[in-house]
Amino acid sequence: MPTTGLGLALKRFRETRTFSVREFGTLSGIDHAYIYRLETGEKTNPSEDVIEKLLKYLKPSTRDAFIIKWLANNPDTDPELVEYVLNNPAVSFDIFVGAAGIRHRGTTRPDPETLINKVTILFGEEDD
Repeated sequence: MPTTGLGLALKRFRETRTFSVREFGTLSGIDHAYIYRLETGEKTNPSEDVIEKLLKYLKPSTRDAFIIKWLANNPDTDPELVEYVLNNPAVSFDIFVGAAGIRHRGTTRPDPETLINKVTILFGEEDD
């Protein structure tokens, strides 16, 4: 299972396109072992060039491409939050970044849905 938000997103979009890691590596020109390490969280912070090559073949929506680029520079983002946002296309990129940037005190962290709802209210993007 991916241990980073970036790994989770890359694996999800690769599987959506029905590529094996080897096929994806061949298409993108990126070593398949490196892609696997990105997906599992063993490697983090890929270069912009690597991300652009991967995005070319993943073909995510504009919002999802922004999320992947952001995750490449923010490897500590909660994978549960990433999964929630990827499953809910109504969550904007700005709301995602706001929620991902919140630091939590104590031992518990709010579930992703609660966090997104709070940030949505703070940003004033709630439905009227």
